Amino acid sequence: MLWTCEKTVSAQGIPSLPSQSQSEVSKSEKGKQEEASRAVARAKSHHFDRVLIIVLENVDYERAMQDPSLTSLAAQGASLSNFHALFHPSYPNYLAMIAGTDFGLHRRGSFLGDKQVNFPNDASHKTIADRLIAAGLDFKQYAEELPPGACPWDISGLHLADKRGNYVRRHVPFLSFREVQEKWCDHVIAVDSAKANNYFVQNAKTGLVAYSFYSPNMNHDGHDTTAAVAGAWVKKFLDESFPEKLRAGTLVVVTFDESGGNEDNRIFTLFLGDMVKPANQQDPAVLGKQYTHYSVIRTIEDNFGIEPLTENDKNAQPITGIWK
Repeated sequence: MLWTCEKTVSAQGIPSLPSQSQSEVSKSEKGKQEEASRAVARAKSHHFDRVLIIVLENVDYERAMQDPSLTSLAAQGASLSNFHALFHPSYPNYLAMIAGTDFGLHRRGSFLGDKQVNFPNDASHKTIADRLIAAGLDFKQYAEELPPGACPWDISGLHLADKRGNYVRRHVPFLSFREVQEKWCDHVIAVDSAKANNYFVQNAKTGLVAYSFYSPNMNHDGHDTTAAVAGAWVKKFLDESFPEKLRAGTLVVVTFDESGGNEDNRIFTLFLGDMVKPANQQDPAVLGKQYTHYSVIRTIEDNFGIEPLTENDKNAQPITGIWK
């Protein structure tokens, strides 16, 4: 289901509505389009019009490269052979993917590092959504099996709980930020993976927004299953839910949150799209450059002409040499 925005009452009994800055309120649709065009004009290197990031779970690079579904996809684009996750455990990597930092959570250790946090809506806790919205662009977070609810949300509700069935919140990183919970909750889209015409499929047919982050459920991402299940799912997803005929101008990033335990945290990461050279035209030396999750967010920032969020993504190397 698609979440709907309704007025709610806070714990203090004060009615609240999603807040908007004055600049957001005053921008017309034409004004947003013009601002988006200006952002693209500022871009250091514009390769794609939209990006879709799909995150799978906990597989070593070496194991992923043995999976026939993943290697079949790798033949279509740029499979980065020296790409590394940033942390153990999982949750800090998800935060870093969208915020350019994990806010130090990895220092809590493997158990506490995966505990959920509601980051305050302040200048120190921003995500790429802030940069995109300010530039007149848009974002969506898709989450398979996200429990139903109304927005703005009561942060004690099921949609913010750690785990319900095959859904887990730590794999849906935008839900960790109160700004999204309170102001942009309608950008978080529940996907019923059992339905052929779910909300993602409908959006894909009409056109995705500039930035989409897709969180599969715990079976599809391989967390509660295997690398083979995750590989087969993502290949089927790209064949059926988001086929090539719908992907013009869209960069698809298939990555893992972290390794399954190899020493250097090396993971499978693939760039697909009509702007990416197929594997047989790629330079192995280029694919072998060392990159991390910060490199992906930096590449997206450069593409859309938006400022880095932190020193981490600012200093990261953008992904180059793979484009047509």
